Amino acid sequence: MRNILNAMLTFIVFWVGNEYFKEYVSISDTKTMIITTLLMIAIGYLFSLLMMASVLTIPLGIGCLTTIILFFVAIVLTPIKLLLLDKYLMGFDINGFWTYVVLTAILSIFTIKFKSSVKSSPRKN
Repeated sequence: MRNILNAMLTFIVFWVGNEYFKEYVSISDTKTMIITTLLMIAIGYLFSLLMMASVLTIPLGIGCLTTIILFFVAIVLTPIKLLLLDKYLMGFDINGFWTYVVLTAILSIFTIKFKSSVKSSPRKN
């Protein structure tokens, strides 16, 4: 459910950017907007898998360096995703450095994260 909400919110952010800020964010059609949303989600999952694999390889001595690198990449992951989409996806254009900054902030604000609450049962003696 959380992933569907995140996808919908990402789509809405891109739609609003395309409709009201055409000089900064230009998406050619609805199909490109859907592809952009799906690629944003897919790149996020790919990063999560890389992080998990990196943490699992720590006992082998390989994961220490890669985990540190991936933590630094996580800080700038959304702008990297936007830059990759801007460069390689035809029909998706972002103009200006500050557009990347604003889109990153907006996408970060509208990302839904749930904490898993584990209810502990009272202990019986």
